[in-house]
Amino acid sequence: MAKIDRLYSLDILRGLIIVLMALDHTRRYWAETPFSPTDLDQTTLAWFLTRWVTHFCAPLFIFLTGISAYLYGQQVQSKKVLRNYLLSRGSWLILLELTVVNFSWQFGYDVVFLQVIWVIGCSMIVLAGMIYLPYNLLCLLSFFVIITHNALNDHAILNWVGQDLTWLWHLLHSPTTFNLSDRLQIFALYPLIPWFAVMSLGYCCGNLFKLNASLRYKVFATLGGITIVVFALLKLGNIYGEPNLFVPDPSLVTSIMSLLNNSKYPPSLVYLLMTIGPGLLILASLEYAQTRNRSLNWLNGLKILGGVPLFYYLLHIPVINLSAQIYSQLTYGQTIDFFSTPPDWPTSYEPSLWVAYIAWVVITLALYIPCKYYLALKRTHHSPLLKYL
Repeated sequence: MAKIDRLYSLDILRGLIIVLMALDHTRRYWAETPFSPTDLDQTTLAWFLTRWVTHFCAPLFIFLTGISAYLYGQQVQSKKVLRNYLLSRGSWLILLELTVVNFSWQFGYDVVFLQVIWVIGCSMIVLAGMIYLPYNLLCLLSFFVIITHNALNDHAILNWVGQDLTWLWHLLHSPTTFNLSDRLQIFALYPLIPWFAVMSLGYCCGNLFKLNASLRYKVFATLGGITIVVFALLKLGNIYGEPNLFVPDPSLVTSIMSLLNNSKYPPSLVYLLMTIGPGLLILASLEYAQTRNRSLNWLNGLKILGGVPLFYYLLHIPVINLSAQIYSQLTYGQTIDFFSTPPDWPTSYEPSLWVAYIAWVVITLALYIPCKYYLALKRTHHSPLLKYL
């Protein structure tokens, strides 16, 4: 049996995730549309799929973060060391979100964005306490939160907590834009519930890496298949876990888009099933290829990017933002992105997916070079500071 490098598969999947994430951000800066790509009344299949394929990024990345936390715990063989790492790493990510990442989105601090880096940091802090729970209880709690959170009535809870604490519930489960003070506007897209449970579920699944490699990929494949079947049953039957109901249409394309159009803010149960299920199948495929000694060298580029995901994340936002501003200024004489509104756009502006895809490929290839250099630096210099970037 071939020796399986479990980190190899995780890094490739992580690299794929961040490359797709960059596609979404490139689209928002380089080809902003006057309609939402998931608005089935206005979108086209190309715009919809370009947005939909990026839905996999946050759930899988947070899930893989949980797996990585479990594997790190196995490596250090100390819950205290793991706890301290999760607390420090989580706090560091929150600080980066509030400073570097927020500045990169807007080249200023007009709005405080609380997005994926924020919720990963918060979830790691929560996980630092949850690792002390018995394994079976942790698994049950993770499933319980993910499955039941759609039953929460945000409107009723917001009325119950009162005006002074509405901000807290928005951070916990009801994403929106709100004013924390007269001068401070918060754009909270990633609430803690249920994202922390996605991470803790990943932590639980990290235990599967104790299995024999030939069995492990079969378990991942089985779990992925079951997850996709449950997704299809819940959505096609409009049973539970998704506010965007499935509406059959004479057009097969429209019906498919209706099936795949699921809520991300906050992530519904159906949305998580739709994204994590295929992710498990990809992970199973990568491990299966290794057991069969099949070369994955053509994926080494993704492995390099997946080896330094935070470094890539911190680089790609300002690069996309700045390059888009230069392009739009040269082409239209003004900036056009999701911070501007359609009435302010020049009449000659027409969003182009081709432009977005070309920019995405060029930027990804350009960022590969510093990422490759930085990964080599991390491997040759064992400074404690390098593991935090």
